[in-house]
Amino acid sequence: MQRFRQLLRAATLDHLLADVRYSVRGMRRSPGFYSLAVLMLALGIGINAAIFSVFANVLLAPLQFPDAGSLYVVSSHAASLGDARRASSGPDFRDYRDQNTVFSGVAAVVPHFSEPWTGDGPPRVLSFAAGTEQFFTVMGIRPVMGRLFAPEEYKALNNSTALISWKFWKEQLGGDPHVIGRTLIIEDGRSIIVGVLPPMADLYSDVDVWQTLNTEWPSMKWRANKFLDVIGRLKSGISRSVTEQQLTSILRRGEGEPSDVQVQLTPLKDFIVGPVTHQLHIIMAAVAVVLLVTCMNTAALLLSRTVRRSPELAVRLGLGASRGRIRQQLLVEGLLLSAIGGAAGLGLASLSMGLVQQLPALILPRLHDLHLNLAALFASIAVVGLTSIVFAVLPASALSSLNIASSMHGARTETGRAQLRPFSALIVAEIACAVVLTVCAGLLVRSFIRVQAVDLGFQPTKVMTAYLRTSYEGPEGYSFWRAVLQGAAGVPGATTAAVSDCMPARAANRANLKFDDRPNDPGHAPSAEGCWISADFFRTIGSTLLEGRFFSEGDNESARPVVIINADAARRFFPGEDPIGKRITVNYLALGSRNNRPPQPREIVGIVSNVRQKALDLPAEPAIYMPYTQDDSHHVLDSMNLFLRAAGDNPGLLANSLRVKIQSMYPNQPVERISVMRDVVSRTLTQRRYSVGLMTAFATLALLLCALGIYGVVSYVTLQRTREFGIRMALGASRQDVLRNVLHQGGSLVLTGTVIGFVLALIAARGLSQLLFETAPFDPAIFAFSTLLLGVVGLLACLLPGVRAAQLDPRVALNME
Repeated sequence: MQRFRQLLRAATLDHLLADVRYSVRGMRRSPGFYSLAVLMLALGIGINAAIFSVFANVLLAPLQFPDAGSLYVVSSHAASLGDARRASSGPDFRDYRDQNTVFSGVAAVVPHFSEPWTGDGPPRVLSFAAGTEQFFTVMGIRPVMGRLFAPEEYKALNNSTALISWKFWKEQLGGDPHVIGRTLIIEDGRSIIVGVLPPMADLYSDVDVWQTLNTEWPSMKWRANKFLDVIGRLKSGISRSVTEQQLTSILRRGEGEPSDVQVQLTPLKDFIVGPVTHQLHIIMAAVAVVLLVTCMNTAALLLSRTVRRSPELAVRLGLGASRGRIRQQLLVEGLLLSAIGGAAGLGLASLSMGLVQQLPALILPRLHDLHLNLAALFASIAVVGLTSIVFAVLPASALSSLNIASSMHGARTETGRAQLRPFSALIVAEIACAVVLTVCAGLLVRSFIRVQAVDLGFQPTKVMTAYLRTSYEGPEGYSFWRAVLQGAAGVPGATTAAVSDCMPARAANRANLKFDDRPNDPGHAPSAEGCWISADFFRTIGSTLLEGRFFSEGDNESARPVVIINADAARRFFPGEDPIGKRITVNYLALGSRNNRPPQPREIVGIVSNVRQKALDLPAEPAIYMPYTQDDSHHVLDSMNLFLRAAGDNPGLLANSLRVKIQSMYPNQPVERISVMRDVVSRTLTQRRYSVGLMTAFATLALLLCALGIYGVVSYVTLQRTREFGIRMALGASRQDVLRNVLHQGGSLVLTGTVIGFVLALIAARGLSQLLFETAPFDPAIFAFSTLLLGVVGLLACLLPGVRAAQLDPRVALNME
C-alpha cells in the first residue's frame, strides 16, 4: 500500500510538471494574448499593492511611542463659538494638570515656532518646539545621545540648553559624534546642546530644536490664547467618556469659558493622520474596484479562450482524458498566469515605492519609511490565489457543457444562452464598476475646477513672498522692518513691498472681537481672522478697497488705533449699517503675544474685499487687519512674511536680488521660504489634486479595461455566430441587419451594466461628499456624462466586431468549419 501511495504521488507530480510545461508552450504559441493578460494583472495587483502599502503605512502601522493607544490629545469645542476644534491655553493646561484624576501624566507642547540660527555658515531659520516638564516622560522618549532637560531647566524663563532632533543632527550638523556640549547661536543667544532625540517621524517630524516650555511665560497666562497641544496618557481602566466628562467640568470652571464648552479626546494616531483618513479610504476602495475590474476582465478573456479551445479539449476527451484531468490542466494554467502577473505586479509596486515619496502632490504623514510591507504582500498573495481559483473555475464550468462530437468537428454555431451567461455577468460587472469610478472621478474633477475658480480676493500672479524671522522683541524692531520694506521696494523690477504675519491662501491667526455700540457677552465673543499688516499690503497683493481708506505711514504707535475689516465682517457684524467710523476692540490671539492687559478700541477706517486667508476650499470668514506699527505688545516684530509685487510677469526673478539686498543691510538675517504666490496658492490644493489625479487615472484604466473586455467578448461571440450570420444573409438579411444584431446584443450588456453602475454610483457618491467643494454628490450633469461616456465606449467596442461580421461573404461563412 505504501508503495502504491508513493507511485500515486509521483504520478501526480509528473502530471503537474507536464501541465506546467504544456501551459508554458501554450503561452509561447499565443504571446500577444497572454502578454495582455499578464499586463492587466500586473497593473491591477501592482497598483493595489502600492496603494495598500501607503494605506497600511499611514493608517495601520502602530505609532513609535510605547503604549501609544493610551495617548490622547485634549481639545475643546463649543456650539456658541462655531463648534470648531480649539487647542488649549496655558491656564487650561495647568487646570488639567492640577485637577485631573484620569491621566497618569499630562504635558503641553508649543508645536511649531521658528528662530534664526547664525554663526554656523549662512544664516538660517530653524523649526522649534517646546514641551513642558512631563512631555518626554509621557511620550516615552529617551535620547540616543546625551540627556533630557533637567527639572531645574524648566524653571528658567530663558533656559540656555537645547535638545536637537535626529534629522537636524544628521543633516545640519553632519552627525557630529561630539555634538553634546556644542553651542548654537539662536536669536543672538547661545544654547548648549545637551541631547540628541531619536527619530520622531510620527509626531513633530519637522522640528529641528526642542526647548523647555515654562508655564510662567507671559503667553502662557492668557486663557484665550489657545495655541498648545495638550497630550495625556490615560490611566489603565479609565474610559474615554469619563475622562471627557471630568475635563469638561474642569474647563467650564475657567474664567470666560462658554457654558456649552465640551472637551474632546482624540487618540494620538487620529490626531496625526485624521485629516487624510477619509481620503485614503476612498482611494483604497477605488483601487480595489480597479483590481476587481482587472480580475474580471482577465477571467473573461481566459473563459473566451477556453471555449475557443473546444476542439482541442474535445480531442483530448475523445482520446480518453478525464474531465477532472483537463480541469487540473486549466487550474495549472490559471495558477501560472496569476503567479506571473502577481510577480510582475509586486515588482511594479516595489519600484513605485520610491516614486510615491517623490510625488510633489502627495503630502501625507508617516511616509518616512514607506516600503512594500508584509500586509501588502499578504494581501497581494491572497488576490493572486483568488484570481487563480476564479481563472480555473470559470473555464472549467464551460468544460462541463462541452459537446464532444460538435467540438471535434470545429463547428461554429450560435452560442447558447448558457455559454453566454458567464461572459455577460463579467462584462456587466465590469461596466458597473467603471461607471462608479467614472462618476467619482467626474465629481472630483468638477469640484477641483470649482475650487480653482474661486475668487481669491487678491491677485497672486506678480507677487513673490519670503519669510523673515528676527530677534527683535521691542520698539527697536520698527526701524528694522521699515528698512526692509524700503530696501525691498527698491529692488530692480519691484513696484511695492509689504509685510504681514498672515499668508494669504494658507494661514491666519484668530482674534476675538468686542463692540462699542452693543452689549457684549465675554463668554461668547465673536471671532475673526486677524492680521498685522503694513500700509501697502493690499496694494502689493492686489486686493480691492471697497469703502474708506487703506492704512498710511501715519498709522503708527502715536496715532489713534485703527482697523480695516473685510466685506464678510461688515456683512455679519454690521448688517444694514455703515461700519466706517465704528469702534471695535480686538483681542489678538497668537503664539508669543506678550500683552496681557486690555487692548484699546480701534476705529474702522476701511472695508476690503474678502481675501482667502486659508485654503481655497474653505469659505471666506470675517477678517480684521491692523497696522503692525500699532502692535503695543511688539509681538509681531519677531517674524513676518515679506511680499513683493513685480513689474513683470515672473516675480521669481526677484528672489536672489531680494536676498542680497536684505543681507547687505543685515548680514545675519536669514531670508527663508522664498516663493511666488502662485505656488503658495497651488500648494493649498495638493491633497485635492492628488485625489483627483488618482481617481481619474483609476477611472481611465477601468474604461480601457472595459473597452478591451467588451471588445474581446463581443468578438468571441460574433466569431462563434459566423455560420449563423452566413445563413441569415443567405436568406435575405442585409449587412445593416447583421450589424444591428451585433450592436443590440452588446448594447444590452452595456445598458444593463450602466444601470447597475448608476445605482451603485449614487451610494458611492455619498461617501465622497467630504471631498467635494460646491458640488452635490448627485450632480445630474456628471452622472449623465459618465453614463453616456460608458455607453459610447461600450458601443464603440461592439462596433468593430459588428462591422467585421457585416462584411462577411455568405458563401465563405456557410462553408466555415
